[in-house]
Amino acid sequence: MKGTIVMSKNTQVETGVAVLEHGFALLEPRAWATKKKEGEEAAKADAPKFSAGVDFDKKTQADQIKKLLAAQEAAVEVLREKGEWDDDLPGKFPLYDADTKKVQASATDKRKVILSEKKPQLAGRYVLSTKSKEDKRPDVRYLALKRGANGAMIPVAMPMPLLEPGMTDEQVNEVKAIWNKHVYPGQNVNLGVTFRAWTMPDSQGVQARLDSVTIVGGGKRLDTVPFESHFGEEKLDEMMEWLNANTNFQLPTVEDGGADATVDMQTGEVSGPDDTAAPVEFGVQLGEPSKKTHRRKTEPKQGDEFSDGFGDDMPL
Repeated sequence: MKGTIVMSKNTQVETGVAVLEHGFALLEPRAWATKKKEGEEAAKADAPKFSAGVDFDKKTQADQIKKLLAAQEAAVEVLREKGEWDDDLPGKFPLYDADTKKVQASATDKRKVILSEKKPQLAGRYVLSTKSKEDKRPDVRYLALKRGANGAMIPVAMPMPLLEPGMTDEQVNEVKAIWNKHVYPGQNVNLGVTFRAWTMPDSQGVQARLDSVTIVGGGKRLDTVPFESHFGEEKLDEMMEWLNANTNFQLPTVEDGGADATVDMQTGEVSGPDDTAAPVEFGVQLGEPSKKTHRRKTEPKQGDEFSDGFGDDMPL
């Protein structure tokens, strides 16, 4: 049985700069497994959705949290004024305090535990979970400097490989590498969201629809260890000594282009990153093969498996 869903102009907000959490799906929509319902042989997956979760420090980002809580409550108030919100019935909310939110301990342990106890990195933080339908792709853009405009910033759309016909596998992989480089858990982002209240015969809540994403930049990848932490100058010297003692291999000589250098596979020329980003394509020329191969060609990690407990029974 279908429920109702409503919104008002007071529920459309931007989050302010926040940290992107694990479990996002922004390049492509993703389906998450849901709980097995009584009478079903196996758990069914939700319809694919775009999603992003961010968190906020309760001490330093109190104003942002207050604004988002007000928008969430405004969505509830719309239904309350219509007499369709039951204050005695528990509600599901996309914005919650990690120090009070109860979640299942694990996939096999049904006990309820406090979220920040399960994930200590969320202690003292609020969490916001957002999503949108597969056919309502959020507008994802990064900030760049507009060439010739005295340092003025301009939001530039991230490349979408699945929307460009005739792209080669190399171009698709290059675009995915761009996403992996700029969109990752720990990145600083600003989300445009719309809070919408919904009711069902036996449940009610609020959903935060993901409308747009600005990649602010300057983030620090979560759960990663810098290269230098393992391989400092001493370790590099040890590896050089091992090569000299055990092999006749001659290391290639290149110009120092930094960690983000690219190598021209035809000439061997090494070049560093362009510091004056133009509002075009991150170096990806759509429609013609790329001559350069970036050092990182890995698939973008969409994050660990995640479910906010909202299945397909919740309207979007």
